[in-house]
Amino acid sequence: MSSLISTKPTRFTLALNTLCLLTSSWGFFRATSVILPPCLSKAGHKQFLTIISIIATIINNAINISNYFIQNNSGSSPQFKAKADFVSRHITLPVSLVLESIVTTVYWPLRLFFVSLIMHGVDSTAKAPFPITVDMAIHLYPILYLLADHYLSGSGLRFKLSNKVAWLIVTSLAFSYFQYLAFLIDAKRGQAYPYPFLDLEEPYKSIIFAVVSIVTWGYYVLYQNFPPKNIKKQTVKGYKS
Repeated sequence: MSSLISTKPTRFTLALNTLCLLTSSWGFFRATSVILPPCLSKAGHKQFLTIISIIATIINNAINISNYFIQNNSGSSPQFKAKADFVSRHITLPVSLVLESIVTTVYWPLRLFFVSLIMHGVDSTAKAPFPITVDMAIHLYPILYLLADHYLSGSGLRFKLSNKVAWLIVTSLAFSYFQYLAFLIDAKRGQAYPYPFLDLEEPYKSIIFAVVSIVTWGYYVLYQNFPPKNIKKQTVKGYKS
């Protein structure tokens, strides 16, 4: 037997995840309808970290919405409720939270001041391939909703995954993305990496991935060091692991 400390999801959590699901889905469909330049078209939209992150956020929203109804269903067993709570609040939420954190951190400074480093064929902010509403829906609103869900909804808790486990997950995801791009992209055929700042020779490309991985893990450590303070509705639930 093991114990999980969980918080019954609030209506604010339900509202936040519903709104995030709607805006993120809309942004996803608008962003993936953009026609890519020839150097990116073969690998498609699936190569962008933004798209991968927004998919993770949408999945997290759907799971947390489901968890709200599971926790409020008197017919659900305590074991099932505990597992649903663990998956939604301690796995999908932190994964999407750190992904959106690094997307926001990397994207906005470059978008505002060095747009040519993140968009192929774009040399000024006036030539972005999609309107600001779509930009906000995929690059800003997700992190705001996720932070609000974690810190302001009354449902947030300190994540159960240790910093060591989080490091293993982050490095595994970063390595997987690195290999994923290597599989999708063939420079000899005129293909380019999704972001111009990645079109570098080794070892510089690997160094960038390593730095981004460390910063991403650093966000998890930061959130763990400053957990939500509103934990008045905590309950202890046990289940067989």
